[in-house]
This record gives sequence, C-alpha cells and structure tokens, in this order.
Amino acid sequence: MEKKYQTKIDNLFKIMRNSGALNDERVEIAMRKSPRHEFVPKSSLDIAYKDMPIPLMKNQTISQPSVVARMTEWLNIIEGQRVLEIGSGSGWQSAILSFLVADGKIFSMDRHPKIVKFAKGNINKLAIKNVEVILGDGTLGLPEKSPFDRIIITAACKKVPTPLFEQLSLDGLLIAPVGEYPQSLILYKKTSKGVKEIKNQSGYVFVPLLEKISN
Repeated sequence: MEKKYQTKIDNLFKIMRNSGALNDERVEIAMRKSPRHEFVPKSSLDIAYKDMPIPLMKNQTISQPSVVARMTEWLNIIEGQRVLEIGSGSGWQSAILSFLVADGKIFSMDRHPKIVKFAKGNINKLAIKNVEVILGDGTLGLPEKSPFDRIIITAACKKVPTPLFEQLSLDGLLIAPVGEYPQSLILYKKTSKGVKEIKNQSGYVFVPLLEKISN
C-alpha cells in the first residue's frame, strides 16, 4: 500500500464505521486489500478515498464506498461461492468480492467494451485470478455459468430481470437498487416457495441498467 494514501484510507473507514455503513471486519479487510486508488481514473486519484461516487467513461460511475460496503455486507459472501455481478464499472466491487469468495469465482458483466477493458486491466494489475469480466447484456445474465450463489446488480432497474432470479441458486441472495429516482436497495432470497424480499432501504441513486450493448 502506498503510504501517501494510508491516512485517507483510515479516515474513510472511520467514517463508514461511524455511519453504520460498515460493520463486518471481513468486508473491511477485503476493501483494504482492494485499494480504491488502483481502480479510479488517474484524473480522480485525489478523491479516491472520499465517500462519493466517481465518474467513469460512458456515463458510468464507481460507486460510493459506503454503498459498496453495505451491499457487500448484505450479500453475506461465503468462501467458495459463485457470484454474478451485473455492471463491472472499474472492477473495484469485483476485486472486493474476489477476496471474500477466496477459491470461489466472480463473473462480472458489462455492456460497454471500454468499461470491460478498463475493469479487466485493473483486475489484472492486481493479479486477481478468480474474476472473469465479460462483455454482454446483464439483463440476460450468464445462464451457461449458472446457478449463482449470489447476484449483485450495480445499476438501477425498474424491476429485477427475470433471468437473474432464474439463475440464482436455491437459498441464494440477490441485491439490487430498484425503482425510479431515487431507488431502494433491496435484498432478495430465493426460497423453495419463491423469491422473498428480506431487506429494503430507500434513498439510493444509481445509473440505470440498460439492455442494448453499445460500442
């Protein structure tokens, strides 16, 4: 870890713990092992450790650290799991998840070739081996790699696309920001009796989940 960022990193984690966004030590360790400054554009290095979203190309963003922490905690990742991420962004969320699944596997999808290239470069830079970044329509999921123990959607959807619930394993968890502006962060569980909503928190703002693949 570059020493020049250490104070900023420690201050950010203090803010997240004090706000209640971060409570799980495993998640904090995974986030510290995935230094955010390695995943932001060079022009944004000075704000890498502020608790705010950071713009990317194609009108996408790198999510706010406290939101990343909360979504990751709600997913309750277990070592060895297979996780599908819809919306690769810079690869930061994938990197965090990669440490939590250990010998498991992360599949991350994005519709923008430039975003996929950026995320892959960041993942490779840190020599992370259990993340695969894939160009594709996330609303269709990745049926050939399913079922998934966990699914995380990092873009706002009016409703969760049906294929994603279909590709979720029994007792699996899916988290997504759902609704118009602003969205509610909702955690779903797939049970033998159907999909159940088990957590719901309002007041989030994400870029929209789009279907058409664009260059």
